[in-house]
This record gives sequence, structure tokens and C-alpha cells, in this order.
Amino acid sequence: MKKYFVLLLLISCFKFGFSQYFQTGQDPASIKWSQINTPNFQIIYPKEFENKAQHMAHMLEKIYQYGGQTLKFKPKKISVILHTRTVKSNGLVALAPRRMELYTTPHQSIYPQDWLEQLVIHEFRHVVQVDKINDSMPGIIHLLLGQQGSALITGLFMPFWLLEGDAVITETALSNFGRGRLPSFLMEHKAQISEQGVYSLNKAYHGSYNDFVPNHYKLGYYLAGEIRSKYGSPVWEKYTKNVGKNPFSLIPGGQALKKETSFTINKLYHQVFDSLKTNWNNSAFNYDSARVKIITKPSKIVTNYNYNFFNNGEIISLKSAFNSIPQFVSINSDGNERKIYTPGSIFNESAGFTSNLLIWSEQIPDPRWSHSGKSVINILNIENKQLKKFHSEYKCFSPSISPDKQNVAVVETDFLNNYYLSVYSITTGKKIAGFQTAENNYFFTPKWIDNNNLVAVILTDEGKLLATINPFEEKNHLITETSMGEVKHPVVVGNRIYFISGYSGKNDLYVLNQEDNSVFRIFESRFGVEYPAISDDEKTIYLSDYTSTGFRTIKINNKPDLWIPFNKVIKGEFPLAEKLAAQEPEIQKITTSDTAQYESRKYNKLGHLFHFHSWNPMYFNVNSYDIKPGISFLSQNKLGTTQTTFGYKWDLSEKTGSFFTNFTYSGWYPIFNLEFNYGKRGSDYMLVQNYVNENNEITRSDTISKHYTYNETTLDLNIHIPFNLSSGKFSRLIRPEIAYGLKSISHTPSTPEDFYKGNLQSLTYRLYFHQLLRQSPQDLLPDFGIAADILYRHSPINKTDLGSLTSLQIINYLPGVLPNHGIRIYNGFQTKEFGEYQIFSDGIRYPRGWSKIQTDEMYSFSASYVLPLLYPDLSLGALTYIKRLKASLFYDYAYQKGNIYQHHEIVGRFARNIATIGAEITSDLNFLRFYAPVEMGFRAGYMPEAKTMHYGFLFSIDFTSF
Repeated sequence: MKKYFVLLLLISCFKFGFSQYFQTGQDPASIKWSQINTPNFQIIYPKEFENKAQHMAHMLEKIYQYGGQTLKFKPKKISVILHTRTVKSNGLVALAPRRMELYTTPHQSIYPQDWLEQLVIHEFRHVVQVDKINDSMPGIIHLLLGQQGSALITGLFMPFWLLEGDAVITETALSNFGRGRLPSFLMEHKAQISEQGVYSLNKAYHGSYNDFVPNHYKLGYYLAGEIRSKYGSPVWEKYTKNVGKNPFSLIPGGQALKKETSFTINKLYHQVFDSLKTNWNNSAFNYDSARVKIITKPSKIVTNYNYNFFNNGEIISLKSAFNSIPQFVSINSDGNERKIYTPGSIFNESAGFTSNLLIWSEQIPDPRWSHSGKSVINILNIENKQLKKFHSEYKCFSPSISPDKQNVAVVETDFLNNYYLSVYSITTGKKIAGFQTAENNYFFTPKWIDNNNLVAVILTDEGKLLATINPFEEKNHLITETSMGEVKHPVVVGNRIYFISGYSGKNDLYVLNQEDNSVFRIFESRFGVEYPAISDDEKTIYLSDYTSTGFRTIKINNKPDLWIPFNKVIKGEFPLAEKLAAQEPEIQKITTSDTAQYESRKYNKLGHLFHFHSWNPMYFNVNSYDIKPGISFLSQNKLGTTQTTFGYKWDLSEKTGSFFTNFTYSGWYPIFNLEFNYGKRGSDYMLVQNYVNENNEITRSDTISKHYTYNETTLDLNIHIPFNLSSGKFSRLIRPEIAYGLKSISHTPSTPEDFYKGNLQSLTYRLYFHQLLRQSPQDLLPDFGIAADILYRHSPINKTDLGSLTSLQIINYLPGVLPNHGIRIYNGFQTKEFGEYQIFSDGIRYPRGWSKIQTDEMYSFSASYVLPLLYPDLSLGALTYIKRLKASLFYDYAYQKGNIYQHHEIVGRFARNIATIGAEITSDLNFLRFYAPVEMGFRAGYMPEAKTMHYGFLFSIDFTSF
């Protein structure tokens, strides 16, 4: 019984995060949906994506035979939703409701394998992982929670490094590619451990605000991969099974791991990375430092310089750092920098420069639909700072300006995953050419050779190859016919093509002579280089050189006598990848030429509004964090347009119960939310009880508390439209909203006669807006921004006058004295008009520590200065990892006016000033190696008018980190 109590406690702690995490957004309402049902998958997709959906159906069925063998499990049938309109490139497996979501647009940093194939292998492994846990779980969890049981147990006991690391292992072991054979994926740990040493497991998993830490995909590949290569594939099969089988244990996975290996995960982590450190230190990551001049100045802050372009003796680069948002800078030969421009969200590998024109492709979200968006091409004249923008027809990446500055070449993907090398006119912004290969090959980073021809990297069955393309005449020619590893960043100078290749196991600089197709390695990196910039005379080369603190810019002299012929370069080996592949069945190519068609049919959105997947033995309100006894049933349809919760709740304090329903529909442009409650409410009132004698004389009087109930029905309808107008360096949101509220009250036999009965109705009009500057990892607040919230609430519908409430709130953000310090200034104004009844609560903030009183006018002001104190990266065993300590100094003030009442009559007016001055000290930390970070601390404030201190404990969990 104690075990079940612990389970319910864990549910109450983590339910809120899981319920929010699995909502990913909506696709445009105009999409017509179709579905294909195979033996093991239901593929739901836009109707026009039919051909690709058929292809993916065959791939999914193929990977089903192999993707779960090392976990000894084949999952049950699952729905796969394809998002084809979004500019995002991603995939995920959600657990409640259970489904796979795939974003079909490839990005410019994919490894040499078809994007859809990558998605299918990686995400299917996640299906196997969580279904194996679900299949092993005790029946009581299924009975109590439904599909949320899998989400809860997976979230609690399966670390993200294992989930993602195991999936990266699978994509690597079941193909000839995968990130386990990608030098840029592997180099970060090599640099960190060679230069900084082995971090603690907590730091390696949870990251740092002070040092760069490779993400959990990379940690997981090395850690899970090395453990599996040593102890065999059953080690993670048993770990996963034990997590599902013994969820009431504190460390079910750890128990299984220690049984198989005799070590804890902390010991294994240090064994793995201490061994790698020895191997890597012996591998001599040295390079010819005599040829290297470091251009960018060293920094104590993690800083990256990506994209390098020559400009009048200086280098233009995109600088990003832990303490500042990305910006284009110009760097002279002494390393001095000047800011050029702060862009928005740039797509991977999507910046270029020609003469004085800087160009990049930026992601712009759709104003309403999360699973949509567009690309905007930005062209900045760095001399006169004029900025020109135009939109491509479809999603586009990696723009390149022609030598005559008339046209822009881009890699473009339409809604059907047709891949083009397209050309747009700079003058008109119109498309003038679009080239697609017969095999629909994907293109990378095109660069102009002259005004008609380009060189680009092209993805083929052999890997990434170099090709020349004339999009106007629709011609292409493969320059290389065999793979040279991960090929990227071509730069054309004269008859030579300079490029980066991972052939040696590191990203080095190579050159290809177009006259005879001879290839040489020009420069061997220590860990990896990117983004070559070549002078016109080809004597000087700038590169982004990777270190443990980020990419720095270096300069090398181009000396042909030091060039090494390609056939003399030793091909890189990936021993871990090969060991893992040997544990799998023979590598199978999951792309298929099978032309058999599965039956497809319409997927009716109206007929699939409800999909009940989970239930809870209690009541939750995710907005108020209210928990009550009861039962809840949860529904979310597979397209994410409808969420429904209904059930029964019992209020322990009032000793009453009620039925509730909450329904949200997001499939149209406005979002509709309907909340309905029906049942009893309860309260107490004080009653004078007289006791009389036989002469009817009062002998004693007592004041007693008497409990009463009343019937209450509430209906709340909210309609709002979240307009996401983000662009450039600012996040922008406008949200108009209208809401109707109804409260109907009737009496029960115990209800006092003078207690109100009837209907109370209200209307609310609200407009919210914010414009906030993007934040760097170390920023606590935006450096600049404003948020405004206007609200008016009244009751015009029936005779019952509830008065009105008008409020305005404005928050301004300003930079502090030092980087990453921030100032937040709050102003709130509010007026109330009282009617026969007044039920409207305050719409603006109170000074911290003060209790609320009834006012009809109030002005509220608050100023906070927020600053980081320390980045300790402190581990207290497996219990706690503290990443950051921070402080907030605040001053709160309010001026209030209102009526003075006596016996329900107004006898005067009052006006008062109240204030609080104080500080908050909080820490960002992780408990028990759980991935979601916690903010915890305390508040102390002095209230001068009350001449007293106010203290408070602060605690919150950020589940958005998932």
C-alpha cells in the first residue's frame, strides 16, 4: 500500500508537466487529411503527400522488423502524424496520447542519409523503448493512469541521455551513416575531455551556464554505446524492462545496470570517459600550430564564430555566446570587433556574403499555426545598412548571391518534399528558375561559380557528393562520384573548389582542382574546422576552429607544398559504431523500391475529435495547480486540435462534490475553451443559539458554526486568437480574447434564506501584447521588451449588476549595469465600479506579503533588479546539482482607495500607501538527476507601513525543458 501512495505522490508532482509537454501545436485548418493503415502503423498525413506517405509506410514496416531486436521487443500498432507545412525539422514520440510525429522538411545539417529515413529509424526506436516499459508495467498503473502511466514512469526513470543515446546508437548501427559516424557530432566530447577534463555525471547530463557541455544526444551515444559495446546489447534491454517492471523502486534501472555490470551509473560514466580520455590523449589531436594565427580574442565566456566571409581586409562572422544573442560582427586582423547586425532565427547553414551584401534565410513562424511557417530572405547592405526582404515560394535554406548581385540561389523544399535548387531575382523577389534532379536529390550550400553556374553538395545513395549545376538550363554534373565523407561548405575560387570533409574522421579542409578533379587535404584540424573563407589570391584562408569553449576564428597560410593528396589521407574509423553495428542484424536499407500501394482513405477530422487515452484517480487543474480527490478522464485527438477533460471532484474543505468538463478546440483560427461545473458547494456561517427555560426565558446563548450547502452551476466560455508575430530579434505576440461567464446558484434545504440565488453573468474583453528581445543562455531577463495587458469585465446581460473591473498592466524590461543583469518595471492601474454584487477579483498585482482588501481604485508599481550571483556547477552526489545562484532586489508599492463600511453601509473613504522592499535568492538546480530543472529559494521583505517582515519559500519546475 505504501508503494501505491508513493506512486500517487509522484503523479501529483509530475502530472502538470506531462499534460503540457505532449501538446505540440496544430496544422493549418485548410489541410485535408488522409490515412494509411499498415499492419503496424496508422500514417496520418495531408492528402497531397500521398506518394511520400506510401513510401514512408513501406519504410516503417521495414524498420519494424529490425528496430527493436536488441531490446527484444516489437511494439503494438501506433499512429504516425506527418507535418509537411512546418519549417521545423524534427521528430518525436509522445506518450499520452501515444503517437509519433514527424516533421518532414530536411535541414542543411543532416548526415548523408535521406531525411525521412533518418526520422523513421530514430523515432521508431523511441516507440520500442517506451512500449517495452509500458508492456512490463504492473497492471495497477495501467488501471490508475492509462497511457499517462508510461509517460510518468519513462519520465521519472529513463534518463534522456539513455533514451536519445540509444536512438542514436540504433540509427548508427542499422545504417552506414548515423550521427555515430559524423565527426561534428563526435568532436565536442573530444575537445572537452582533452582540454577541460572529465566533468561530473551531473554536469555532463544537466549542462552548465559557465562551460560548454555537449548535449544528451552526444553524452548518450558515448555512454550508452560504450557500456553496450562492453557488456552486450542485453544490458539496456534489461535496464528498460526493469524500469517498467519495478517502477515502485527508487532506482529500477540502476538496479538492473548494477546487476549486469557490477557498477553504478556514476562509476560506469567515469570508467567510460576516463578510458576515452586516455585514448584521445594518446591520439595526438595536434595540428601544425606554426601555420595557425588565432584571430578572435580569447574569452572566459563560451563563444562561437560561425560563417566566415572576406570583406575589405576584415572577416565577417556570426558571433554567438553564452552571454549575448547571435549577431553578425566584423573582425579585423588584430581581433577587434564591431557589430554589424542582430538577425533573427537563422536556419542551419543559411548565411552568405557577396561584395557588400550579407544574406541569410530566417525562420518566420505562422501567425496562428505552430506546424506551419515560412522562410524570409534578408539581404543587408553593410555599407548603408539598408535591409531588403522577400519571401520564397516554399521553405528555403542556404541562400547565395550571384557575382553580379542580381540573383539569389537557395535550396528549396515544397510541401511534397520535392527538392529544388531555385533562383530568385533580388530586384523583384520572384522565382526565375527551379532545378530538380530526376532522382529528387537534396541539395546543400550552393555557391556560385559564375552568373549561371553553381557548385553544391548533393545527397545521393553514395553519400554527399560535389556537383556543378546550371539551374537555368536544368543541367547538373557530379564532380565527385564516390563519397569523401561528410562534405560541406564549398567555396569556389578560380578553378578550385575548397570544402570541408570528414573523411579522416575529423572535419578538415580540402581542395578540388576542377581541371583534373585532383583532391588534396590542405589543413588537418585538431578537433574540427568549418566555414572556410579564401582570399582572391588563394594565399590566405580563414576558418572556424573548434575548441572546448566554442569555435574561434583562425588564419592559415595556404601552402601548396604542404598539401597531401587525397589518396594519402588515412580514412577515419569509427570503432564504437562498428562494434554496435556488429550487435545488430545485418544492415538493411529501409528505403524500398516496392511499388505496391497501401489502401489510403480520408481521415475525417470531425469524426476524430475525441481520443480518450488516460485517466487519473484524482482531479487536477493545470492552471491553478489545484489537486482534489476524484476522478478525471483525459482526451486529446491525434491532430492536437481537441483536448477534453471530464470527471468528478470532491472538495475536502467544503465536503461537497461536483462534476466538471473542460473542452478546448484549436482546429479553427480562434481557439475555443469551454469549462462546465455542476454540483454542490459548501460553507459555514455563525449562528447564535439561544437556550430557554420552561418560562421561555433565555438562560444561555452560544455562537455556533453551522454548515450549509448550495447548488452551483458554472459555465465559462473563452475565445481567443494567439497571433505569433515574431520576426527578427524580437518575439511578438498579440492575443485578443473575449470570455463569457455564468454562475447559477440555487438553494438546498440547508441554505440560509438570505443567501443569493439566481444567475450571475459576466463578459470579459482582454488584449494582451508583448515584444521581447531574444535571450542568451545566461540572460535572466530580456534586455529590452514590453508586455501590456488590458482587461475590462462587466455584467450587461441580465438585471443582476456585478459592477465592472477595468485594469491595465505594463511591464518594461531594461538591461542592467553588467551583462546578464536585468531590470523589470511593472505598472498596474485598476478601477472597480460596484454593483449589487461584486465578485470580480483584482486584475493587477499586490505588493508582496500584503493581504488583499476591497478597493475601487488602485495603482501598483514594482521594480526588480535581477542578477546572477554564481555558476557553481555543484554536485551533491546524485541528490542535487546546482547550476546557478541568482538574486532579485525588489521594491513593491501600491496606492489604494476604497470605501469604509459599517453594518454594510458606506460611512467614509480611505486612501493608503503600502510597500514592500526586499530580496529573493534562488537557485537553478536538478534533483535526483531528473531532467526538468527546479527553481528554488526564499524571499524576505520588509513592509514599512506594517512594521513587519514577510518571508516566503519559492519553488517551481520548468517542464518546458523537455
